[in-house]
Amino acid sequence: MLRMTYCWWALSCLSAAVLQGAQTRIVGLPGVPCPNAQYTSIAAAVAAASAGDVIDICPGTYQEQLIITKPITLLGIEVNGVNRVLIQPTLKDLQGLATEAALTVTNTAGVTIRDLVIDASHNTVTACKPGLAAVRFLNASGTLMNSVVMGAQLANPLGCSTSFPYGNGAAVYVDNNPGTGPFQVSIQGNSIHDFTAYGVKAEGAGVTANITSNTITGVGPAGGIFQFGVFVVNGAVAQIETNIITEGLCGSLSTTDCINQRSEGVTLRAAGDGTVVDGNTINSAQSGIFINGANNLRVSNNQITNIDGMSGIDIQATKSRDFTNSLIEHNTITNVGPIDQEASNNREGCGIDEYSGAGTFLGNQIVANTVNDAYCGVAHVTANTVTDGSYFNTLYTELNSDNYTTTFPAAVEP
Repeated sequence: MLRMTYCWWALSCLSAAVLQGAQTRIVGLPGVPCPNAQYTSIAAAVAAASAGDVIDICPGTYQEQLIITKPITLLGIEVNGVNRVLIQPTLKDLQGLATEAALTVTNTAGVTIRDLVIDASHNTVTACKPGLAAVRFLNASGTLMNSVVMGAQLANPLGCSTSFPYGNGAAVYVDNNPGTGPFQVSIQGNSIHDFTAYGVKAEGAGVTANITSNTITGVGPAGGIFQFGVFVVNGAVAQIETNIITEGLCGSLSTTDCINQRSEGVTLRAAGDGTVVDGNTINSAQSGIFINGANNLRVSNNQITNIDGMSGIDIQATKSRDFTNSLIEHNTITNVGPIDQEASNNREGCGIDEYSGAGTFLGNQIVANTVNDAYCGVAHVTANTVTDGSYFNTLYTELNSDNYTTTFPAAVEP
């Protein structure tokens, strides 16, 4: 019998269906210990499952590319002290989807994926199309937790343009068809690494992504194209909290070359109203948090360190997206450099750097941030308010960006 908490039953509604007597279906590979296994493939168990079923997957390597279209749980389990379940298919185009993914959740809600290793490294994608992801949620709601997501790497990353949308290869990709939703996806407690462009990408009005307590590891500019730990774009709303994000430094690259193929810890490009970036640790990138237009944004309590080429937090307003009614507070930013003439020439090297230029700034507050070891503490436009900052070992504490349209003051040690 179906028990349901009543809601408008559509893709815009998180699954509220719970089946009395929902089954647990057990999957195990032939010849691999798996007590009470009923299926030898995950796909067979998925095909047989009903809404609310749990599919227990015994340890082993499953060469299966999966598409999930019903509210079920995929759960990796432990057998005889082993609890690593590897999903590692050879990727191909399935059902005409524009993005090849090892595991796709689409046109459903209430899906849970946990305790799995999902590897998209066995792919032949070389350029911008088709899209490449390890896990994709398309027009879907659900949870991805306590898993490893890796291998969304192009064989030739330079084959995809570095202009917007900034390359291909997302470990986790959450998106929707225009005008559909709402959809909500929780991405929690995962190890995310070995991706070309995006650790997590959330895209589209109608998408909400809760991105919490993940460890996201990139390589920075060494990959030759832009790379982002978390990328939120085109109206998606996100709560990005307590993640550990590590990218990479410029190394032997010139400052100009490094900026042109930079890495950013968290990037918000026309993100949806109310997006929150709180309590994250961001290390070794060219920009810790890059904001390209936002409204009612909160960036707080983040620890940002070891930033070279740009600034701890970079803020822009653009002709297509203003920066308004937002709060940036209680962030701690250390070691932003190098402190040299390039910082002046590029108007970078600050703890927080709010660029003057296109777009409207209105009603924003920059409050009680701490900056230690940088060219400047905070650069900001006249329209916004800066209060209670603590700045240590900075050439300049605060600069009014409106007064410096081409370069900042000379980077000369006192």
